[in-house]
Amino acid sequence: MTYNSGSLLPMRPTPASLLRVIVPLTATLAFSLGALAQHSTESLLTSDNAYNPIPSPDGNYIAFVRTGWGEKAFSSFGRSSLVSDVKIMNAAGTAAPRTLAKDFFLSGWTPDSTRLVCYRDWNYALVSAEGKRTKMGRIPNDPKSERPSEWVAYSPSFESLVWSRPINKSQRAIETPTQKIVNEDSFWEERIIPSPDGRYLALLRQYPQSNLRVYDLRLQTWTDLGTITVHPDKDWWYIEPDWNPWFADGSRLVFLRDSTLVIATPGSSEKTEIKIEGSAGLPVPSPDGKSIAYVTFEARPMKARLDLQYWGGTTIMVVAASGESKPRKITLKNPDEVYDLKWLTNDLLVFDRIADEVFYLHARIWKVAVPR
Repeated sequence: MTYNSGSLLPMRPTPASLLRVIVPLTATLAFSLGALAQHSTESLLTSDNAYNPIPSPDGNYIAFVRTGWGEKAFSSFGRSSLVSDVKIMNAAGTAAPRTLAKDFFLSGWTPDSTRLVCYRDWNYALVSAEGKRTKMGRIPNDPKSERPSEWVAYSPSFESLVWSRPINKSQRAIETPTQKIVNEDSFWEERIIPSPDGRYLALLRQYPQSNLRVYDLRLQTWTDLGTITVHPDKDWWYIEPDWNPWFADGSRLVFLRDSTLVIATPGSSEKTEIKIEGSAGLPVPSPDGKSIAYVTFEARPMKARLDLQYWGGTTIMVVAASGESKPRKITLKNPDEVYDLKWLTNDLLVFDRIADEVFYLHARIWKVAVPR
């Protein structure tokens, strides 16, 4: 792993020349699922070079991040030259998207669907759907820390932004801008993903492997759910896409381990296990909790860097959360890689596809129906 000297963040190796952008046409895909002929239509939602679509809780909007490279006065091969502008469009994708915040990543919405949680390079902001910044600040990281925190989320229980950051070489603090929630002996950099009901904080370790823990704010206890797979691509974290394992009521989480989808309660040993095939990632529960969507991947060498792997050959799958039926293909296999997958409704999924192009020059956001 190498680091961008300007930001202390891991830098994905890239070649010195740009490749030509190829823009795909919207396609209607027909396929056979088992013995039944079912049809699903994919819709391209925006022509923006974009990824990380996150629907608002009320289902009216989809926020996303426009990406690309080299639009600033000084361009380098580090992440400082990465474009990341938070934009918003209506869920139908019919209106022109609007830019709400430049030079920010996106981690989600507030529960009332009025504001978006934006962050990048230790800065954070709550931004309204009209583009007004209602809260801004900077995570107070120790400048000597080797693992400074960047990720910021919104906690319903504290009605505030929340993060995990190092306070010395051996301790981290979970805190809001105004209060400390808990200190712990931990070196690992972790994302905080609050449960929708506000009771729990899921902590997702990123390096050197993914690990999932849950903190019960009411009982002040920890549950370690162990090593998991979020995405088979080890460089998936680089441009900060989102993944959220929580069911809508906060009663369960879904994650992937050893070709098995695991649905677990946050504070007990109760769980459902569903065996799946192939390399997979990004499992997410439907709003009604009855279905789990996930993505399967196939690895191959990158076009521009044969020493690196590209995880394309993606297929979106759906399986009943009860485990009582076999997984179904919702899309045909596609050569592009998927970074983010979300449910828009119980019958619709939104996702991105990022092509095997240097500097993220070809990324698009799609919507697909889920047949019942």
